[in-house]
Amino acid sequence: MSTKTSEPAILLLIDIQQGLVEGTEAWGPRSTPDFTKNVASLLEVWRSNLWPVLHVCHDATEPNNPISAKYPDTFAPHACAAPKEGEPTFIKHVGSPFVATDLPDVIKSYGDRRIIVIGMDGSECINNTTRHGADLGFRMVVVGDACASYGMTDWITGKQRDAEETHNAAMGMLHSYAIVTNTERMMLGLGYNH
Repeated sequence: MSTKTSEPAILLLIDIQQGLVEGTEAWGPRSTPDFTKNVASLLEVWRSNLWPVLHVCHDATEPNNPISAKYPDTFAPHACAAPKEGEPTFIKHVGSPFVATDLPDVIKSYGDRRIIVIGMDGSECINNTTRHGADLGFRMVVVGDACASYGMTDWITGKQRDAEETHNAAMGMLHSYAIVTNTERMMLGLGYNH
């Protein structure tokens, strides 16, 4: 019978970059109005307790994508989540940071800990990261209101789904792969204790 450690969880920040958080006019509004406040609150708790904080930034390979190191202003971390000294940052070029980075090895070096996922975009890289992490055997937790999404087009009707509808669906799809909770429950220490 295996036992689970009670070590503090790892906070994994996904793509909380200026260009993604602020978006472009073409993307429409972003979901989760309290997103940046919730990210900052969780970071404050992790940092004050000296718990592990890991950052991931997306460096797009498509030409003219603003989420690329070629565009420093939009590639840069958003102010709510800028890494501090000693907090590792991993650069990814695909949806999952578990591909072609040393993130899996770094996570394993902390022992058997839950991974708390927050960031952008709920229907894309958050989903990809969470599912991939679960497939690798990591115990994933997603804080839904410390993640955000943009709207998307329905593939059958062509109708535009708004950001909140898209985000709620994206978080709902993760229940088979992770515990999905919210910032308030995390702050109360209940977010992943079940």
